[in-house]
Amino acid sequence: AFDTLTATRRMEDAGMKREQAEAVAEAVRTAAESGREELATKADMATVGSELAALRTELKSDTAALRAEIKSDIAALSAEVKSDVAALSAEFKSDLGAHRTESGSDLQSGLAALKADLLDRMQSGERRMYTAVFGVGGLLFAALKLVP
Repeated sequence: AFDTLTATRRMEDAGMKREQAEAVAEAVRTAAESGREELATKADMATVGSELAALRTELKSDTAALRAEIKSDIAALSAEVKSDVAALSAEFKSDLGAHRTESGSDLQSGLAALKADLLDRMQSGERRMYTAVFGVGGLLFAALKLVP
């Protein structure tokens, strides 16, 4: 508390008129009391300190829970991606196997057709060759008969 009487006496002793000293002392007292409601007390600071400690604890708990949730989400997403990759890999292998089977089947049927065509041409060439041989042989036989 501000002692206005003591302050007034000191100002008077210093040579100030009594009315001026009382006015200054009252002004200082009013100023000191007006800011007093807004000042924090030790009890206020203790309350704020305990509230900050509780908030810190709550934030740590929330952070730990969030961290656990994020780890869980990442693990689930990782498992989902692995599953999708495995499914795509299996599908690709299946498609590749089907394509190989189809290509192999097409290749075998193409080779069989080519082989048949070659055999047909060979047989046709043999027939022409036999025809030519027998024709030439017949001409030779006829020519030998004409020769005396």
